[in-house]
Amino acid sequence: LDEFENEYELYENFKAEYKKNYEGREDGKRFKIFKDNLLKAKMYQRLERGTATYGVTQFFDLTEEEFRRLYLTYKSPNGHKPISRIHVQKVGQLPSYFDWREYGAVGPVMNQGQCGSCWAFSAVQNIEGQWFMKIHRLLSLSVQARPIYQQILQLLAGTLLCILLQEVVDCDHADHGCSGGFPIHAFECVQRLGGLELAVQYPYVGYRQYCQADPRYFIAYINGSVVLPKDSEQIANFLARFGPLSVVLDARLLQYYQSGILNPSAEYCDPEELNHAVLSVGFGTDQGIPYWIIKNSWGEQWGEQEFFAYSAHKPILWA
Repeated sequence: LDEFENEYELYENFKAEYKKNYEGREDGKRFKIFKDNLLKAKMYQRLERGTATYGVTQFFDLTEEEFRRLYLTYKSPNGHKPISRIHVQKVGQLPSYFDWREYGAVGPVMNQGQCGSCWAFSAVQNIEGQWFMKIHRLLSLSVQARPIYQQILQLLAGTLLCILLQEVVDCDHADHGCSGGFPIHAFECVQRLGGLELAVQYPYVGYRQYCQADPRYFIAYINGSVVLPKDSEQIANFLARFGPLSVVLDARLLQYYQSGILNPSAEYCDPEELNHAVLSVGFGTDQGIPYWIIKNSWGEQWGEQEFFAYSAHKPILWA
Protein backbone atom coordinates (compact mmCIF):
# COMPACT_ATOMS: atom_id res chain seq x y z
CA LEU A 1 0.00 0.00 0.00
CA ASP A 2 3.02 2.30 0.01
CA GLU A 3 2.59 3.36 -3.59
CA PHE A 4 -0.73 4.45 -5.07
CA GLU A 5 0.39 5.37 -8.58
CA ASN A 6 -0.67 1.90 -9.75
CA GLU A 7 -4.16 1.99 -8.22
CA TYR A 8 -5.86 0.85 -11.41
CA GLU A 9 -3.39 -2.00 -11.85
CA LEU A 10 -4.04 -3.05 -8.24
CA TYR A 11 -7.76 -2.93 -8.94
CA GLU A 12 -7.47 -5.05 -12.09
CA ASN A 13 -5.33 -7.60 -10.24
CA PHE A 14 -7.90 -7.61 -7.43
CA LYS A 15 -10.73 -8.37 -9.87
CA ALA A 16 -8.74 -11.16 -11.49
CA GLU A 17 -7.70 -12.78 -8.20
CA TYR A 18 -11.16 -12.71 -6.64
CA LYS A 19 -13.12 -13.26 -9.87
CA LYS A 20 -14.99 -9.95 -9.75
CA ASN A 21 -16.77 -8.87 -12.93
CA TYR A 22 -17.97 -5.28 -13.31
CA GLU A 23 -18.80 -3.23 -16.40
CA GLY A 24 -19.55 0.39 -17.26
CA ARG A 25 -20.70 2.66 -14.45
CA GLU A 26 -20.66 -0.14 -11.90
CA ASP A 27 -16.99 -0.77 -12.63
CA GLY A 28 -16.23 2.92 -12.11
CA LYS A 29 -18.18 2.92 -8.86
CA ARG A 30 -16.32 -0.14 -7.54
CA PHE A 31 -12.94 1.32 -8.54
CA LYS A 32 -13.72 4.45 -6.51
CA ILE A 33 -14.68 2.31 -3.50
CA PHE A 34 -11.47 0.30 -3.97
CA LYS A 35 -9.37 3.49 -3.87
CA ASP A 36 -11.21 4.69 -0.76
CA ASN A 37 -10.48 1.37 0.92
CA LEU A 38 -6.77 1.67 0.11
CA LEU A 39 -6.73 4.95 2.04
CA LYS A 40 -8.69 3.45 4.93
CA ALA A 41 -6.33 0.47 5.14
CA LYS A 42 -3.38 2.85 5.45
CA MET A 43 -5.18 4.75 8.21
CA TYR A 44 -6.02 1.57 10.13
CA GLN A 45 -2.43 0.41 9.75
CA ARG A 46 -1.24 3.60 11.46
CA LEU A 47 -3.72 3.06 14.32
CA GLU A 48 -2.90 -0.63 14.82
CA ARG A 49 -1.33 -1.49 18.19
CA GLY A 50 -0.47 -5.10 17.43
CA THR A 51 1.31 -6.84 14.57
CA ALA A 52 -1.60 -6.92 12.10
CA THR A 53 -1.08 -6.04 8.45
CA TYR A 54 -3.91 -4.34 6.56
CA GLY A 55 -4.30 -4.34 2.79
CA VAL A 56 -6.30 -5.56 -0.18
CA THR A 57 -8.79 -8.35 0.62
CA GLN A 58 -11.71 -9.90 -1.24
CA PHE A 59 -13.94 -7.21 0.31
CA PHE A 60 -12.15 -4.19 -1.16
CA ASP A 61 -14.95 -3.48 -3.65
CA LEU A 62 -17.47 -2.98 -0.83
CA THR A 63 -18.24 0.09 1.22
CA GLU A 64 -18.13 -0.37 4.98
CA GLU A 65 -21.92 -0.27 5.04
CA GLU A 66 -22.18 -2.98 2.36
CA PHE A 67 -19.64 -5.11 4.20
CA ARG A 68 -21.54 -4.73 7.46
CA ARG A 69 -24.88 -5.59 5.83
CA LEU A 70 -23.57 -8.68 4.03
CA TYR A 71 -21.12 -10.13 6.57
CA LEU A 72 -21.48 -8.55 10.02
CA THR A 73 -24.97 -9.75 10.81
CA TYR A 74 -24.73 -11.00 14.39
CA LYS A 75 -27.96 -10.18 16.24
CA SER A 76 -28.07 -9.63 20.00
CA PRO A 77 -30.34 -12.16 21.71
CA ASN A 78 -33.95 -11.28 22.27
CA GLY A 79 -36.36 -13.34 24.29
CA HIS A 80 -34.14 -16.40 24.76
CA LYS A 81 -34.25 -18.46 27.91
CA PRO A 82 -31.75 -17.59 30.68
CA ILE A 83 -28.19 -18.64 29.85
CA SER A 84 -26.11 -20.61 32.33
CA ARG A 85 -22.92 -18.92 33.46
CA ILE A 86 -20.15 -20.94 35.03
CA HIS A 87 -16.92 -20.59 36.94
CA VAL A 88 -14.11 -22.50 35.24
CA GLN A 89 -11.85 -24.69 37.31
CA LYS A 90 -8.15 -24.41 36.55
CA VAL A 91 -6.73 -27.44 34.71
CA GLY A 92 -3.14 -26.95 35.86
CA GLN A 93 -0.29 -24.99 34.32
CA LEU A 94 -1.45 -23.67 30.96
CA PRO A 95 0.99 -23.86 28.04
CA SER A 96 2.07 -20.60 26.43
CA TYR A 97 0.65 -21.85 23.13
CA PHE A 98 -2.28 -24.17 22.45
CA ASP A 99 -4.02 -24.93 19.15
CA TRP A 100 -6.83 -27.47 18.65
CA ARG A 101 -5.94 -27.71 14.95
CA GLU A 102 -2.92 -29.76 15.99
CA TYR A 103 -5.24 -32.35 17.57
CA GLY A 104 -7.71 -32.66 14.69
CA ALA A 105 -10.59 -30.94 16.50
CA VAL A 106 -11.06 -28.17 13.89
CA GLY A 107 -12.91 -28.72 10.63
CA PRO A 108 -11.99 -27.70 7.08
CA VAL A 109 -12.04 -24.19 5.66
CA MET A 110 -15.59 -22.99 5.05
CA ASN A 111 -17.18 -20.01 3.31
CA GLN A 112 -20.55 -18.59 4.31
CA GLY A 113 -20.79 -16.62 1.05
CA GLN A 114 -23.04 -13.57 0.94
CA CYS A 115 -25.27 -15.05 3.61
CA GLY A 116 -25.09 -13.62 7.12
CA SER A 117 -24.91 -17.05 8.73
CA CYS A 118 -21.75 -16.54 10.80
CA TRP A 119 -23.76 -17.35 13.94
CA ALA A 120 -24.63 -20.82 12.56
CA PHE A 121 -21.04 -21.51 11.44
CA SER A 122 -19.75 -20.58 14.88
CA ALA A 123 -22.27 -22.72 16.76
CA VAL A 124 -22.07 -25.80 14.57
CA GLN A 125 -18.26 -25.82 14.45
CA ASN A 126 -18.32 -25.54 18.25
CA ILE A 127 -20.53 -28.64 18.36
CA GLU A 128 -18.19 -30.44 15.92
CA GLY A 129 -15.33 -29.85 18.33
CA GLN A 130 -17.41 -31.09 21.26
CA TRP A 131 -18.23 -34.29 19.39
CA PHE A 132 -14.60 -34.79 18.48
CA MET A 133 -13.89 -34.75 22.21
CA LYS A 134 -16.89 -36.97 22.99
CA ILE A 135 -15.91 -39.64 20.45
CA HIS A 136 -12.49 -39.94 22.05
CA ARG A 137 -14.10 -40.24 25.48
CA LEU A 138 -16.62 -42.81 24.22
CA LEU A 139 -13.85 -44.84 22.61
CA SER A 140 -12.01 -45.04 25.92
CA LEU A 141 -15.21 -46.23 27.65
CA SER A 142 -16.43 -48.66 24.97
CA VAL A 143 -14.77 -51.88 26.16
CA GLN A 144 -18.12 -53.39 27.14
CA ALA A 145 -20.08 -51.84 24.30
CA ARG A 146 -21.68 -53.94 21.58
CA PRO A 147 -19.17 -54.97 18.86
CA ILE A 148 -20.90 -52.88 16.19
CA TYR A 149 -20.76 -49.81 18.46
CA GLN A 150 -17.06 -50.41 19.04
CA GLN A 151 -16.52 -50.61 15.27
CA ILE A 152 -18.32 -47.31 14.69
CA LEU A 153 -16.28 -45.57 17.37
CA GLN A 154 -13.05 -47.00 15.97
CA LEU A 155 -13.96 -45.65 12.52
CA LEU A 156 -14.71 -42.22 13.97
CA ALA A 157 -11.68 -42.04 16.27
CA GLY A 158 -9.24 -39.35 15.18
CA THR A 159 -11.75 -37.81 12.78
CA LEU A 160 -14.04 -34.82 12.97
CA LEU A 161 -17.75 -35.18 12.26
CA CYS A 162 -18.55 -32.59 9.59
CA ILE A 163 -22.08 -31.92 10.78
CA LEU A 164 -24.39 -29.66 8.88
CA LEU A 165 -25.11 -26.03 9.54
CA GLN A 166 -27.75 -25.60 6.82
CA GLU A 167 -30.16 -27.40 9.16
CA VAL A 168 -29.60 -24.66 11.75
CA VAL A 169 -30.00 -21.85 9.17
CA ASP A 170 -33.28 -23.40 8.00
CA CYS A 171 -34.77 -24.59 11.29
CA ASP A 172 -33.75 -21.96 13.85
CA HIS A 173 -36.74 -19.61 13.85
CA ALA A 174 -35.43 -17.57 16.79
CA ASP A 175 -32.76 -16.27 14.40
CA HIS A 176 -32.93 -14.72 10.95
CA GLY A 177 -31.20 -17.09 8.53
CA CYS A 178 -28.93 -15.10 6.22
CA SER A 179 -29.90 -11.86 7.97
CA GLY A 180 -28.10 -12.74 11.18
CA GLY A 181 -28.47 -14.56 14.45
CA PHE A 182 -26.98 -15.52 17.81
CA PRO A 183 -25.01 -18.72 18.57
CA ILE A 184 -26.91 -19.35 21.83
CA HIS A 185 -30.16 -19.49 19.83
CA ALA A 186 -28.50 -22.01 17.51
CA PHE A 187 -27.58 -24.22 20.47
CA GLU A 188 -31.17 -24.00 21.73
CA CYS A 189 -32.42 -24.94 18.24
CA VAL A 190 -30.23 -28.06 18.14
CA GLN A 191 -31.55 -29.08 21.56
CA ARG A 192 -35.14 -28.55 20.42
CA LEU A 193 -34.67 -30.52 17.18
CA GLY A 194 -32.91 -33.33 19.00
CA GLY A 195 -29.74 -33.42 16.91
CA LEU A 196 -27.84 -32.64 13.71
CA GLU A 197 -27.17 -34.59 10.53
CA LEU A 198 -23.92 -34.95 8.61
CA ALA A 199 -23.18 -32.14 6.16
CA VAL A 200 -23.17 -34.54 3.19
CA GLN A 201 -26.83 -35.34 3.87
CA TYR A 202 -27.98 -31.72 4.16
CA PRO A 203 -25.40 -29.52 2.37
CA TYR A 204 -24.92 -25.80 2.85
CA VAL A 205 -26.47 -23.69 0.07
CA GLY A 206 -26.01 -20.14 1.38
CA TYR A 207 -29.69 -19.19 1.68
CA ARG A 208 -32.60 -20.10 3.94
CA GLN A 209 -34.89 -22.98 2.94
CA TYR A 210 -37.78 -24.72 4.69
CA CYS A 211 -36.68 -26.95 7.56
CA GLN A 212 -35.82 -30.46 6.33
CA ALA A 213 -34.35 -31.95 9.52
CA ASP A 214 -34.81 -35.74 9.66
CA PRO A 215 -34.29 -37.33 13.10
CA ARG A 216 -33.50 -40.68 11.44
CA TYR A 217 -30.14 -39.25 10.36
CA PHE A 218 -29.15 -37.34 13.48
CA ILE A 219 -25.58 -38.14 14.48
CA ALA A 220 -24.74 -35.43 17.02
CA TYR A 221 -26.71 -33.72 19.77
CA ILE A 222 -26.17 -31.36 22.71
CA ASN A 223 -27.89 -31.04 26.07
CA GLY A 224 -26.98 -27.48 27.03
CA SER A 225 -24.79 -24.42 26.55
CA VAL A 226 -23.11 -21.87 28.79
CA VAL A 227 -21.70 -18.35 28.61
CA LEU A 228 -18.17 -18.07 29.96
CA PRO A 229 -16.84 -15.37 32.29
CA LYS A 230 -14.79 -12.49 30.91
CA ASP A 231 -11.62 -13.61 32.69
CA SER A 232 -9.01 -14.58 30.06
CA GLU A 233 -7.32 -17.21 32.23
CA GLN A 234 -10.61 -18.98 32.93
CA ILE A 235 -11.48 -18.89 29.23
CA ALA A 236 -8.08 -20.33 28.25
CA ASN A 237 -8.53 -23.10 30.83
CA PHE A 238 -11.98 -23.95 29.48
CA LEU A 239 -10.78 -23.90 25.87
CA ALA A 240 -7.80 -26.16 26.57
CA ARG A 241 -9.98 -28.59 28.50
CA PHE A 242 -13.24 -28.69 26.53
CA GLY A 243 -12.42 -27.72 22.94
CA PRO A 244 -13.06 -24.81 20.52
CA LEU A 245 -15.43 -22.06 21.65
CA SER A 246 -17.96 -19.78 19.97
CA VAL A 247 -16.91 -16.13 20.05
CA VAL A 248 -18.62 -12.84 19.16
CA LEU A 249 -16.50 -9.74 18.49
CA ASP A 250 -16.32 -6.38 16.73
CA ALA A 251 -15.14 -7.38 13.26
CA ARG A 252 -15.30 -4.10 11.35
CA LEU A 253 -11.55 -4.08 10.67
CA LEU A 254 -11.58 -7.61 9.27
CA GLN A 255 -12.60 -6.09 5.94
CA TYR A 256 -8.97 -4.90 5.66
CA TYR A 257 -7.12 -7.61 7.61
CA GLN A 258 -4.38 -9.69 5.96
CA SER A 259 -2.24 -11.22 8.73
CA GLY A 260 -0.78 -10.80 12.23
CA ILE A 261 -2.31 -10.10 15.64
CA LEU A 262 -5.23 -7.68 15.59
CA ASN A 263 -4.92 -5.26 18.50
CA PRO A 264 -6.98 -2.26 17.37
CA SER A 265 -7.69 0.96 19.20
CA ALA A 266 -10.74 1.08 21.50
CA GLU A 267 -12.85 2.73 18.81
CA TYR A 268 -12.68 -0.46 16.72
CA CYS A 269 -13.25 -3.05 19.44
CA ASP A 270 -16.38 -1.65 21.04
CA PRO A 271 -18.21 -4.05 23.42
CA GLU A 272 -21.43 -2.43 22.20
CA GLU A 273 -20.49 -3.22 18.57
CA LEU A 274 -20.24 -7.01 18.73
CA ASN A 275 -21.23 -7.92 15.18
CA HIS A 276 -19.61 -11.18 14.04
CA ALA A 277 -19.60 -14.76 15.38
CA VAL A 278 -16.50 -16.92 14.91
CA LEU A 279 -14.70 -19.87 16.54
CA SER A 280 -11.71 -19.68 18.89
CA VAL A 281 -9.45 -22.73 18.54
CA GLY A 282 -6.45 -21.79 20.68
CA PHE A 283 -4.24 -19.12 22.20
CA GLY A 284 -0.65 -17.89 22.30
CA THR A 285 1.61 -14.90 22.93
CA ASP A 286 3.79 -13.03 20.44
CA GLN A 287 5.92 -9.93 21.05
CA GLY A 288 4.32 -9.61 24.46
CA ILE A 289 0.77 -9.63 23.07
CA PRO A 290 -1.47 -12.49 24.27
CA TYR A 291 -3.92 -13.53 21.56
CA TRP A 292 -6.69 -15.93 20.64
CA ILE A 293 -6.42 -18.09 17.51
CA ILE A 294 -9.71 -17.64 15.67
CA LYS A 295 -11.31 -19.41 12.74
CA ASN A 296 -13.49 -17.32 10.45
CA SER A 297 -15.99 -18.44 7.79
CA TRP A 298 -14.93 -16.38 4.75
CA GLY A 299 -12.89 -18.98 2.87
CA GLU A 300 -9.17 -19.69 2.58
CA GLN A 301 -8.41 -16.57 0.52
CA TRP A 302 -9.17 -14.39 3.53
CA GLY A 303 -6.70 -13.75 6.36
CA GLU A 304 -4.19 -16.45 7.21
CA GLN A 305 -6.02 -19.16 5.25
CA GLU A 306 -9.29 -18.31 7.03
CA PHE A 307 -7.72 -17.83 10.47
CA PHE A 308 -6.63 -14.73 12.38
CA ALA A 309 -5.14 -13.78 15.75
CA TYR A 310 -7.04 -11.38 18.02
CA SER A 311 -5.66 -9.65 21.11
CA ALA A 312 -6.76 -11.28 24.36
CA HIS A 313 -7.09 -7.79 25.88
CA LYS A 314 -10.06 -6.84 23.67
CA PRO A 315 -13.76 -7.31 24.56
CA ILE A 316 -15.48 -10.40 23.18
CA LEU A 317 -18.40 -12.65 24.19
CA TRP A 318 -17.73 -16.37 24.76
CA ALA A 319 -20.06 -19.39 24.62
